[in-house]
Formats: sequence, C-alpha cells, structure tokens
Amino acid sequence: MTSESKVVAATQEEPRPMTGPEMIERAVKGFQAYEQGRYEDARAVFVELAAREPTEGYYRTALGAICLAVDELDEALVHFDEALRLNPQDCPALVNRGEVHLRLGNIMQGAKDFARVVALDPEHKDPLTERARLLAVAALQSIEEAQLEAVGSGSEG
Repeated sequence: MTSESKVVAATQEEPRPMTGPEMIERAVKGFQAYEQGRYEDARAVFVELAAREPTEGYYRTALGAICLAVDELDEALVHFDEALRLNPQDCPALVNRGEVHLRLGNIMQGAKDFARVVALDPEHKDPLTERARLLAVAALQSIEEAQLEAVGSGSEG
C-alpha cells in the first residue's frame, strides 16, 4: 500500500472510540471554550461528543446552551427537548428551555419548566433553582401585565 493510499484509507475509517476519561476531557475543553465565548469551538466539541454518545443528555444540554448564547432559539429548543427526553430531570436543560420559551414569547411553557425545576429541588440546594424561581416570577409578571393590557385595551373600544 502506498503512503497516499494509507492516508485515504485512514480518512475513510471510523474515528477510534474514545474512553470515558477521554470523553470527559473533551467535554471539559468544550465547556471551557463555551465559558470563554468561543461558541463555535465549543459547538464542534459537543457535536462530536453527541454523535459518539447519543444517549448522553449533557452533550445536548451543552449544545442547547451554545445555541441560546448565539440566539439560535429554535435550534436551542430542539437540543433542550432532546436532553430532556434523555433525562427528564435535567435541571439545566429545564431552566434554559424555560428561558428560550420566554424569549420566544411562550410564557406559560417557560413558567412550567421553571416550576418543574423548583419541584425537583424542594430544598433549594441547586443554585439553578433560585434562577428558575426568579424567572418564574418574571414570567408570571409578564402574564399579569399582558392581561392588564388586554383588559385596558378592551375597555377603550
């Protein structure tokens, strides 16, 4: 086999499987890229990890967070929905999906996600619970304001 044919054969092979520690190391690098605002680098990492391990919801939650950060709200919703299909108690996915719903104007869906987070952590041990609670209050205020506007505009007619 010539060296050129070896290169072609190597590029057509499936990537070698990663060990658990290698997957974690890649995920940490992806998370660091996300924290540094290098969203496309982070996306590349988590797309690869999600393809390698499609049953791991964390990778979908990370992809959803990246999409949320770059205002790809519909795509974020797809990833959060998939993460929650894989793990219905994924609080970060619930809080972030709730935020996506709020930004899309789906206030009731967002409030439901926030309420679910609060219900999953009745002792408020997870810092996300407080964020969910605050976002739920904001969602309810938005609903009340919309109702008051509707009543006010209805009486002007």
